[in-house]
Amino acid sequence: MDTYLKTNICGWGNYPCIESYILNEIDFSKSFIPRAYGKSYGDEAIYENVYDTTLLDFFINIDFEKEFIEVQSGITLDKILRFLLPKGYALPIVPGTALISVGGAISNDIHGKSSRGSFGDFVESFDIITPSGEYKCSKHENPELFYGAMGGMGLLGIITKAKLHIVKGSKYIKQHIIKTNKLSNTMELLKKYDKDFEFSVVWIDAFTEKSVLMFGDYANYETLPLDLKLSFRAFNEKNTINIPMFAPNFIINDMDMKAYNMRYFHKMKDGDSYVDYFEYFFPLDSVKNWNRLYGKRGFLQYQFVGKEEAVYEIFDIIKSYKIYPYLVVLKRLKSAKDRVFSFVKEGFTLAMDFPVNDRVLNMLNKFDEIIQKYNCLIYMAKDARVSKDVFWNIYKEQINNLMFLKAKYDKEFKLKSNMFERLFMR
Repeated sequence: MDTYLKTNICGWGNYPCIESYILNEIDFSKSFIPRAYGKSYGDEAIYENVYDTTLLDFFINIDFEKEFIEVQSGITLDKILRFLLPKGYALPIVPGTALISVGGAISNDIHGKSSRGSFGDFVESFDIITPSGEYKCSKHENPELFYGAMGGMGLLGIITKAKLHIVKGSKYIKQHIIKTNKLSNTMELLKKYDKDFEFSVVWIDAFTEKSVLMFGDYANYETLPLDLKLSFRAFNEKNTINIPMFAPNFIINDMDMKAYNMRYFHKMKDGDSYVDYFEYFFPLDSVKNWNRLYGKRGFLQYQFVGKEEAVYEIFDIIKSYKIYPYLVVLKRLKSAKDRVFSFVKEGFTLAMDFPVNDRVLNMLNKFDEIIQKYNCLIYMAKDARVSKDVFWNIYKEQINNLMFLKAKYDKEFKLKSNMFERLFMR
């Protein structure tokens, strides 16, 4: 062990944090979990040993005619997009940050603002190293491992490279904004319009229920204003703000967030506009280490997918507790087929950020009751606190199916995380 670096690692929410050894090679004499850039919020990608995949950072092949790109698994979506967008191409599905690895995107079957589906729907194949051997996986070759590792949270093996579909895209999005003052109006408009656009997302002020619905499509070169046409093939670096250290725990509070939300709501203008791709999809990437704004206590993100009724009842609980999330994002999801373990199902997905404290934890337990009532799912890439009973209640069949594959490809449980030990073991 002395040959490996020991360091403190956390989920993106800075809760929990543990001391861990960083492995620079795959070593199945130890139990470990693969980890890239640490953007999973909770304990999914932390363990006493982690294998660092960030050195797997190279392009392998690109075929614009057949619309495929092949890359190593540690490469970031950011690096891929900065290569593709000036050439008029993009990835079909991206999440709320570009600073994640391809391996992480597959292992969490990520979703985003697109109505096309989830990331896994556009994965042609990948190579994976498991404790039982190395495999090339696709819909037709080792399909059970292909659909098992897709959404399998790194618990079946280490994805080393992947072949991905790409699509015609643009570095600009034509955005259409609608503002509302009531949650019910927001829900109705989202249902009415989201299928008319390639992309859709809703920002909600939890204090007032004022919302900004942001629909979007790729902006064709021919439709752009002249100034944007002139920069279409260029890639303009955006200035970023860095949060160099943890803020005091009191720095984010209700009063300041109410004022910020009011300014943001009034700044956003109804109607059409052209928006930079990165600004539309990854607004928080412009603030480096923004998670430190919550202080050393850390924060929790609660994200679920399910029925419309669950969204309303969650907001009722928020109002009854008078504990308001500082960031609220609402989207609609499309079901993902053939997955062994995946969050992606048809319904509304609501993501909310809260600072870590006992009152918040008590309220989130109430959220869990609603989730179970409406057969919703909690996004495990964001979780750090759900109980084992709730987890098994909402994911039981999927857990059993994943554990069946684990017994086949990792029967000695060499691939483990804190989340695995917290929730899967009974």
